[in-house]
Amino acid sequence: MTFDLERYRKHLAPLNLTAEQEDELMRDLWSITETLVDQSLSSPFYPLQLSVACEAFDALEDTIALESQKQPKTEEAP
Repeated sequence: MTFDLERYRKHLAPLNLTAEQEDELMRDLWSITETLVDQSLSSPFYPLQLSVACEAFDALEDTIALESQKQPKTEEAP
C-alpha cells in the first residue's frame, strides 16, 4: 500500500504546522494505522489497541476542527 503525503496535507492546514511537522505527523499516523491493520487478525489485544488509537485520531480531528474555526474563511477557487 502506498502513502501519498500530498493527498492528506490539506487536512492538516488549520494546524499551521511546518511541512516537516506535517510530514512527521502523517507518517506517524500512517504507521499507527498500518500496525493496527497488521495486528487486527493476530493480536488478542487488538480491541484495546484500536480503542486507544481511535481516541488519538478523534483528539486530532477535534484539534483540527477547533483550529479551522479560528481561521478566517476564504473562498476556494472553482
